[in-house]
Amino acid sequence: MLSDSKIRKLKPTDKCTPSRPDKYSDHQGLQLLVRSTGTKSWISAYRFDGKQQKTTLGTYPQMSLAEARGANADIKTLVANGINPKNKKRQDRLANEQAKMFNDYALEWLEERERNVKPRTYQQDYNRMHKDVLPSFEGIALKDVTFEDCKSMADKIESRAEKGTPPREVTRRTIDLVGNILKRAKRERLIEVNHTEGLKELYPKAKTKHMKHVELSQLPKLLQDIESYHGHDQTRLGMKFLAYSFCRTIELRMMKWEHIDFPNRLWRVDIDNLKIARKHVVPLSDQMLAVLEEMRPITGQYEYVFYHTGMHQPYSEEFINNALDILGYAGKQTGHGFRHIASTNLNELGYMGDAIEKQMAHDKKSSIRAVYNHAQHLEERRKIMQVWADFLDLLRDKGEVVDFQTARQQIESSLAKSENGLTKHRKNIMINALLDQGLTIEDLKRFIISED
Repeated sequence: MLSDSKIRKLKPTDKCTPSRPDKYSDHQGLQLLVRSTGTKSWISAYRFDGKQQKTTLGTYPQMSLAEARGANADIKTLVANGINPKNKKRQDRLANEQAKMFNDYALEWLEERERNVKPRTYQQDYNRMHKDVLPSFEGIALKDVTFEDCKSMADKIESRAEKGTPPREVTRRTIDLVGNILKRAKRERLIEVNHTEGLKELYPKAKTKHMKHVELSQLPKLLQDIESYHGHDQTRLGMKFLAYSFCRTIELRMMKWEHIDFPNRLWRVDIDNLKIARKHVVPLSDQMLAVLEEMRPITGQYEYVFYHTGMHQPYSEEFINNALDILGYAGKQTGHGFRHIASTNLNELGYMGDAIEKQMAHDKKSSIRAVYNHAQHLEERRKIMQVWADFLDLLRDKGEVVDFQTARQQIESSLAKSENGLTKHRKNIMINALLDQGLTIEDLKRFIISED
């Protein structure tokens, strides 16, 4: 028989090893193991179905001698009633897990999710979890979640319809999020049914609509309206940049100053900001560079180019579309619509289709070739971007549509003069650099004559 005073004096003996602890018996199969580390563990030994078995009860002194004897007596009662104590222990643990609140389990899932996905994906899941999931399942145990609970959550999201259109994609993605949580719980045998199965079918994808855009005849007026926009300068400049660059709105919103390569006149679009991972570069026209220079005093000290200084975050998805609505183009023009306008009219102007497609970044998927060919047709694309910006300025300034052939001749004539001027500018820089190195004017003349 053991006593508290005797247990307190017990220490590992010379025969004690990590694999063979010292063992002291009390009575009715209750044992105390003293390990080489000094830890003292209570063990209940019993026979079930003719086999010797044992189970750990706890550690001393957290579990006292009296508590250990009581737990050991419970084990004997289970055995006498034909119940395997080990199975009972597992069942109790499972019951405790099943008794968890759904929200507690969901937050555990989210914590694990953060370690396995990209930060942007995690942030989207985090936002959906806290905005729509947790409020909908407040006070509901994991095992008690029903199909109706999941549908109620989806209906609440659908009720946030704007102009009669529910946020269907948000609804479907949030159903997927809850479905992934319940899928994990089912895999762990905590629930028997994933009640989101079949739910998305009640909320089918909305039919794809081409992004709204004005006809060419209306484009000069739109450009004039953008130029005279009286709202925030950032919004006006954002609309101009979007028209000149015909980039995706998310690319504009997530553009960082570090992505702008001013010396090489390139915007190196960050692949993490795209729905599909790929390299993408945008040559910067004179007009696009001018917009960026106007933006410098406004957001140059921040990470993002188009940055909401009041909210301390990049602008929302709708900041361009809202401004176009204010200008009177609701249902007529969206930010994404500038891409369609550019694609159609650049082809009409007669430029290389492959180069236009590269500039539109229409690659369907990432590939090794895509990574290495991201600068394909770059020189042609530089010309395209400048021609397009000049074409828009021509329409805006004239206030009317110009014949494509006339427009192209006029723009390329101006472009040639600009390129010649740039060449002269570069020559002057080179000459000044050579003079700074100690060469004389006579040396330069002799060099030029010998080259001729």
